[in-house]
Amino acid sequence: MELRFNESLFRTIFDNVYNGIYVVDGEGRTLLVNKTFEMMSGFTNEELAGKTLYDLVHHYKYFSGAASLLVLERKKPATITYKTKTGKNLLVKGRPILNDKNEIELIINTIWDLTVIKYNDVLDKDTARDSYLKEEGFIAASEKMTEVIDTVLKLSNTSTTILLTGETGVGKSVVAEMVHRTSRRKNNKFLKINCGAIPESLIESELFGYEPGAFTGADKKGKIGIFESADKGTVFLDEISELPLSAQSKLLLFLQDKEFFKIGGRKPIKTDTRIIAATNKNLWELVKSGKFREDLYYRLNVIPINVPALRERTEDIPVLAKYFLNKFNQHYHAYKYFSKELLETFQSFNWPGNVRELENVIERLILLAPNQELTTEDFYRIQQKRKIVPKKSLQNMLDKFEYEILVQAKKEHVTTRKIAKSLGISQPKVVRLLKKHSLN
Repeated sequence: MELRFNESLFRTIFDNVYNGIYVVDGEGRTLLVNKTFEMMSGFTNEELAGKTLYDLVHHYKYFSGAASLLVLERKKPATITYKTKTGKNLLVKGRPILNDKNEIELIINTIWDLTVIKYNDVLDKDTARDSYLKEEGFIAASEKMTEVIDTVLKLSNTSTTILLTGETGVGKSVVAEMVHRTSRRKNNKFLKINCGAIPESLIESELFGYEPGAFTGADKKGKIGIFESADKGTVFLDEISELPLSAQSKLLLFLQDKEFFKIGGRKPIKTDTRIIAATNKNLWELVKSGKFREDLYYRLNVIPINVPALRERTEDIPVLAKYFLNKFNQHYHAYKYFSKELLETFQSFNWPGNVRELENVIERLILLAPNQELTTEDFYRIQQKRKIVPKKSLQNMLDKFEYEILVQAKKEHVTTRKIAKSLGISQPKVVRLLKKHSLN
């Protein structure tokens, strides 16, 4: 009798938590899902139970990916977003449960529904490309990115202002969208504005709007600004460092009082709009040089989130690389794969363009590499054309110089014995070096 009570209590709790729950065993086989996940995904427990995540992703194509497969591969927690066959977009955090032998017994997946999101008109091509498309997949296996996602989820039901910092290409816009999609505002608008892409003369009218006849050339009907249009939603101000000082003062007033005046207007307009700002520059240095308001800096910097550079989270590199490989293989109907040495090269590379650069490099490799296997030689040849150099440590520079010498020597000499003679080293050492650089 007590056992039935415990099972009943467990099931009540399991089926009524806010998040979806998906439990698999150590072989990736679905054990059970809760009612919340059934409602989120459009699939029932009966449809999923007993099936492996590999089959659900690759055979049945119920899901475009699975955190559990990544957890099984790495034996570490992982976070990804994926789409379901029913059109849902979900964020999943998978956590392994290990036994005494350090083997995975269970994987507990916690799921958030990111599906509902609306966009309004956009102001430039970059914004349009980022907004409408695409719903790119998010994948993270590193501790640093896991911390970023944990922070995002903690803030999901608040309205606090967030400042995202990090280099170009690290994924700040992806994180901003995730903040919105995991919040109670997700049914309302998410508007992204690139502050550096709008002429200074137009930025105030775009953000705050204007009254009819406010200035020469103004629309006779006036205009609703971004902040008013996004009431109860989120505005993402990318490249906030490029915002002119005149607009900075009006933004400060809005952040303080949640109200603003249209250009030419005398009546304050109140809106409940959340602000997320992002920059790849040091705002404090701009404050000290008089190019950014100090009081606005403190208003924006309520919750700072630094999105780490790719070279600072090397655990994510092979995971992201394989994701992009699968993506472009499908897109171009290709069947290419990485050599082991190439994945190692990826992890030692500096990636000045971060995730965006990694994605572009893999697309070029699939399009330009002559063979099915993608090698380090292919990578360096493509990078040389792009005039991008690897991490500027002495060892990396020596390795690249060594690689180039070996490539030239292979062109001039047929055998490893002749290569050794030309370079003044032993033949076994030539063999080792060729293997090291995937030239054997």
